[in-house]
Amino acid sequence: MSKNSNNNRNQDTIFVKTTGGGKNAPKQIHVAHRRSQSELTNLMIEQFTLQKQLETVQAQQQQLLAQQQQLAHQTGQYITNNSNNNNTGNNMMAPPQYNTNLGSPNVSGGNRSRSHSRNNSGYHQNSYDNNNNNNNNNNLTPNYHRKTGSQSSVYGHSRRHSLGLNEAKKAAAEEQAKRVAGVNELPTNVDVRVETASPDMSSTEQSSFKFPAAPVPPQQHRRTNSNLSSPSFKFPPAINTPISAPQEDDFIQTSSTHRRSKTRNNEQSPGINSNWRNQSQTQSQIQQQQQQSPYRHRQTNSKDYNSFNNLEPPAFFPGHYPRGSNTSVHSFTSNNGGNNGRRSLFAPYLPQANIPELIQEGRLVAGILRVNKKNRSDAWVSTDGALDSDIYICGSKDRNRALEGDLVAVELLVVDDVWGSKKEKEEKKRRKDASSQHDIIPLNSNDDYHNDASANALSTPFLAPRANSDENSPISPRKGANLDFLNDKSPTKSSIKRRNSLKQRPTQKKNDDVEVEGQSLLLVEEEEINDTYKPLYAGHVVAVLDRIPGQLFSGTLGLLRPSQQSNNDGKPPQSPKIAWFKPTDKKVPLIAIPTDLAPKDFVENADKYADRLFVASIKRWPITSLHPFGVLVSELGEINDPNTEIDSILRDNNFLSNEYLDMKDPTKEKAIFQALTISEEDLAARKSFTNREQYNIMAISEKQSLSEFAIHVRNKDESTIELGCHVVDVTSYIEENSSLDRRARKRSSGVFMPQKSVELLPRAVNNSITLEANKESATISVVYDIDINSFQIKSTWIGESVIKPSTLLSIDEIDRRLKSAKIDPYISLVKNIATSLYATRINFPEASLEPALSLFESLDDEKVKVDLNIFDRSLGFSVINELQRKVNSTVAEKIYEKLGDSSFLRRQVQPISTKIASFKNKVLKFGINIDITSTDTVIRSILDIEDPDIRVGVEILLFKTMSRAKYFVAGKVDPDQYGHYALNLPIYTHFTCPLRRYADHVVHKQLKSIIRGVPYSEDIDSLKITSEYCNFKKDCAYQAQEQAVHLLLCKTINDMGNATGQLLTMATVLQVYESSFDVFIPEFGIEKRVHGDQLPLFKAEFDTGSRILELHWQPGVDSATFVPADEKNPKSYRNSIKNKFRSTTAEIASMELSSNSRASVSDSLAKEFADLHLSVPQLRLPEKNARVSDPLDQFLSTAVTRKEDDNCIQEIHELQKIPILLRAEVGMALPCLSVRALNPFIKRE
Repeated sequence: MSKNSNNNRNQDTIFVKTTGGGKNAPKQIHVAHRRSQSELTNLMIEQFTLQKQLETVQAQQQQLLAQQQQLAHQTGQYITNNSNNNNTGNNMMAPPQYNTNLGSPNVSGGNRSRSHSRNNSGYHQNSYDNNNNNNNNNNLTPNYHRKTGSQSSVYGHSRRHSLGLNEAKKAAAEEQAKRVAGVNELPTNVDVRVETASPDMSSTEQSSFKFPAAPVPPQQHRRTNSNLSSPSFKFPPAINTPISAPQEDDFIQTSSTHRRSKTRNNEQSPGINSNWRNQSQTQSQIQQQQQQSPYRHRQTNSKDYNSFNNLEPPAFFPGHYPRGSNTSVHSFTSNNGGNNGRRSLFAPYLPQANIPELIQEGRLVAGILRVNKKNRSDAWVSTDGALDSDIYICGSKDRNRALEGDLVAVELLVVDDVWGSKKEKEEKKRRKDASSQHDIIPLNSNDDYHNDASANALSTPFLAPRANSDENSPISPRKGANLDFLNDKSPTKSSIKRRNSLKQRPTQKKNDDVEVEGQSLLLVEEEEINDTYKPLYAGHVVAVLDRIPGQLFSGTLGLLRPSQQSNNDGKPPQSPKIAWFKPTDKKVPLIAIPTDLAPKDFVENADKYADRLFVASIKRWPITSLHPFGVLVSELGEINDPNTEIDSILRDNNFLSNEYLDMKDPTKEKAIFQALTISEEDLAARKSFTNREQYNIMAISEKQSLSEFAIHVRNKDESTIELGCHVVDVTSYIEENSSLDRRARKRSSGVFMPQKSVELLPRAVNNSITLEANKESATISVVYDIDINSFQIKSTWIGESVIKPSTLLSIDEIDRRLKSAKIDPYISLVKNIATSLYATRINFPEASLEPALSLFESLDDEKVKVDLNIFDRSLGFSVINELQRKVNSTVAEKIYEKLGDSSFLRRQVQPISTKIASFKNKVLKFGINIDITSTDTVIRSILDIEDPDIRVGVEILLFKTMSRAKYFVAGKVDPDQYGHYALNLPIYTHFTCPLRRYADHVVHKQLKSIIRGVPYSEDIDSLKITSEYCNFKKDCAYQAQEQAVHLLLCKTINDMGNATGQLLTMATVLQVYESSFDVFIPEFGIEKRVHGDQLPLFKAEFDTGSRILELHWQPGVDSATFVPADEKNPKSYRNSIKNKFRSTTAEIASMELSSNSRASVSDSLAKEFADLHLSVPQLRLPEKNARVSDPLDQFLSTAVTRKEDDNCIQEIHELQKIPILLRAEVGMALPCLSVRALNPFIKRE
């Protein structure tokens, strides 16, 4: 916050213009400055509530007065309206005295303010107490601190000021200007405009604060349009159309958020959507939990709890279910004795009814919360463009029990206040770790010792001097710098504890990083923050507005928390009441499971369950508990069992895959799910494409034999080519709102993994409606007339049709024909059309379909035929995919033209300006200039990079700045936000894949209503709910696919390196930090981080100017067999690893080069790959050099090394190719991949 704003805090009410926001966003937003620590204080809520209550009271008084006057006229009595006359007559009933001081605290009651645990953003006990008997309307004084005048806090942190939305934008603009200028003072040429409101809108006193009346039309915050459907925040009810379902259909729609138990929708149930923040449980609630848990202590204990008898499947969503604002006033007010004497650790949530208006006023911001996977106590909130940077949430208390993916309301805080709090916590953590690991953790350092991937090297901004350096050397240290750590020039001395600039992470942090970095294909990258580059925005969560229903988590069960297990003397309690569920997903918090809901013998035989995976769900999270409480849903099986691991991935990503199963025989689907038969009259009314002499229709299959898309190409006349694209008319085969339709809507998306596929529709329905050769099928067709020379589209026809394909081709077969020496004229023409469409889309006339930016394009849709390498994309796939994109964009234009606000579309927002600018700067340091003006300029700049490894590396960095595409309803988003950035299209939707995406069903219904000329009936709010749920399941399907690919990749790498324990291959360095660096391994399509503290190094020095990392190696120590000292103790993850290090680096190099890069896998894995139609990856080995006979020296030929005295130094440059050791760590809940750099000084000279 600027000094001027501090000085003028109490002078005028300030309004600032908005710079963004969604539809109906306010033109200017009020920025209030109060003397209390937080903007969102008790006074705000009291005044807000009082204002509403006063308006209600006045309306009631006017109504009573009118009734009395009418009564007086009817009886002939006269009623005076003289305000000075308090006695209106004996027959006049005085208006009742309403309590207008409902929001004032009951000072005599001794109740303390219920303010936020970190910034006093809470509420008094009696703020909403309708039984307050104090009728003194002037008594509006909140419970201020006796000395400071600030409101009291029972949570500890104080003196943190909150900001209005645009006040925060101003502060962020000032911070950005400082960064650009590179100084600590705001440049004078930065124009940060603040506009003072007109006098009638201003308010200079706290006591005179009044919320302005809602404008007409009601103006909403940008996020309000897509997440808060109305100022009262009421989600529309699900459409309930009477349907005649068979009696054996047990799929029942419910309104419960958690639909896995019939008791969870009760108001007394401790479910999340009820009052899940209650601090106490009644005996009846405990009994309900016991009934809900499959682990009921009975004589029999089945291991499969996923049947309909034990676990009711979640019925149709309806989407993100809102947390009811009427659950209990106890949820957000103080209550004597309500906590059973336990201290509140979190602040109660704001009442839901007030939040939309607070968002409209600019006092809150809504967004999606994203947990920082590398440091789960922190999080970020993405506001979908309302702010030009994500909001930083510091610590679990500021996150306030919100989970990954929640739609939250955030109050913005002054960044410096939040940063100071973060530094305090880090210092406490440092001292705690230093006390246990004093040999490697410095006690008196300002470094973030948990983070060895900082690129700023604030603690060591210069390279350590070389042995022969002098004062005039360009890399010599500054004069006056502290060089105490360089007194011993020989790195072989054992007295070095800090090990100079080599950061040593605590053991627990190492263990954590192994899982976090090892269980993903690409590294998770969050915005780097430090004292120089603080976050632009900071805040804390004041309410969870929306949470995806029915979330399940897989993980392991233990009697001790991980922090207790790391202690050598950690022993389980004698009679534990709680078992701890550790989710596989590191972003999910530990879940407390009552031991009476665990397996019967768990307490006595906890070790027996250590290697078993369970599934759990969260039930409640009291404000008095650091962890949520939950129940076990099922037991999956052994950790390293392939089927168990796949089931775990599906459960973690909310796919139960039981929507169509027969409850009597879960191995089969219900026979009642069949496709409808289309009448002969309907088929006759459609346009026919069945004449083979005119139409040579080719059905396309992406995987197995299912086909939903077909094309035909023919010469219509001398100047025109006709391209027809035909999509299965799925909505003609499925009755709307039938049981089958609702179940498909609940599954929402198919899941395609190398090992297993989960289809959207039942098998019988798929087999019935799939396109086949010589079979007539009902379709919806989009037919283009294309100029034969320029390939420009002349005209378009859209309508219902019937087709009869002449052939069925797979994507692989199309790819083979395209690459064959014998040219297929039909396929070649299709390719030329697709290439022209692609060149038009990216505005690049010379564009070719190869190379493709597969990772960039995956932001919209996942693959169906999954490859082991995520960067692999065949030419055949690119051809068909480009045709489908054109059809999708054409349909999007059509439905938007006819349906307007009801259009069901898909968009991908452009990256936040700070992220795309950071990407440009990173790549510029590679010597590559990326034009970030627009999507097409970005794509062209990347395609111009000739080196394929570097091009993919740049694509990875770009990918990390992006968010995935989302479905939306046109009426909920501003038209300038409709665009699909990644595809460079102004409007887009999904239409061409109805057999695997339910969103396509919605678009089909909309398009058919246009074709048939009938009104489209579904309302916008219901469509919005559908879009949000489809987004959730679409992202889940993508994550499940990525995790399954990683699982198979780990299995492959472990099998390939089975003889030696690990693989030796060449990798490209992407980014360099002060004690680590990132590498890209092309043949596997993975990005991993090499940590200096896991290598035999003395130190590592990073030069921020040249971006060169110097590794000072211990000569003669092999990286392949080196084990750091702290990883030898029982605390280390290494104890759980089952596959051990076997061979030295020299042995690995000799074995790989002798096999001439032919990867050797076991017969069983080779057969599995053949069944999955996958090929075994080929290792990238160094180029052969006839003059180098030693295999190890061939790998080290690209290493840049030097010796200075007894210092053995290797230089790591960005984009350099270096040898690395890659291995799969098998033994944890999910296998992990880890990498190490090769020691170039392994041979002592």
